[in-house]
Amino acid sequence: MRILFAVDGSVYSAYAARFIASVSAANGVKPELEILNVQKPASMLVPEIKRKNAPEAYSRKADRAFESVRRILGAKGIEGTEKVLFGDPAQVIAEETWDFRPDVIVMGSRGLTDFEKLFIGSVTTGVLARSTVPVLMIRSDRLPPVEGMKVLIAVDGSPYSEAAARYVTSHSDSFGKDPEFTLVTAVDVYSALSGLYPDDVPLPEIPDEFATAEKNMAEINKLKPGLLKKGLEEAMATIRPIFEMAKLPVKEAAIEGDAGAAIARYAKQTGADLVIMGTRGRSNFASAVLGSVTSRVAADGTVPLLVIPA
Repeated sequence: MRILFAVDGSVYSAYAARFIASVSAANGVKPELEILNVQKPASMLVPEIKRKNAPEAYSRKADRAFESVRRILGAKGIEGTEKVLFGDPAQVIAEETWDFRPDVIVMGSRGLTDFEKLFIGSVTTGVLARSTVPVLMIRSDRLPPVEGMKVLIAVDGSPYSEAAARYVTSHSDSFGKDPEFTLVTAVDVYSALSGLYPDDVPLPEIPDEFATAEKNMAEINKLKPGLLKKGLEEAMATIRPIFEMAKLPVKEAAIEGDAGAAIARYAKQTGADLVIMGTRGRSNFASAVLGSVTSRVAADGTVPLLVIPA
């Protein structure tokens, strides 16, 4: 496997290096690795960087970025070609895929603050917006197990979900020994139920009205299992055949709530080792304003996230 590993010297790059080393050992393979550090040129930085010793400063910064991952990868006998480029990191990383032709981009990601979940300028999000190859985001120092990796594949029946499903079936031997695959779809049950509450029933203000409201909601809530089942069937209609054709067994689950938040929460609750999602890609503006399910999972999740562009 060819991996473009983008590093910046942070602890998250070290986490990503450990993840690469662990998965490579589990699969008994050594990847073809390019370790890339992208630095902003002096014109994009604060004035004190604009000095005659800028080349030396760049060199020291790049060496610091490479040093920690060298040790981690070298301990597992994994070597890579180190490369330094200059420019906007997200744009440069995406463009480097045209030359290196990786199977996947691997990046460490620190997560996002509440404000950044609305307006994001992070390198990771920029790469997700531009990349035409899968992007793997590593969020913590948690390592996947050598055996029985829990892989969560988020689907909604769209062509983007189909792309993720096909990726999994084509690379099923990349997830260690005896992986456990689960297809999960999120159903916004409450949005569907809200339209069923009688329009002619006022908001409750007195005891009798509260009793009536509770009775109405009790009847409506009986519909939830049927809505979840319907949502599951709709989401799996084009996905199941992909796994059946590959003879790859999978579990299925339908969960309630807003898709992005619900998937991130479900991944954490079930102890998933990896979440996989398809995405359509985003425009430059849309990559700054967070709205997609994929971006929400990227922002809220702590489990490694593999995004498959369609």
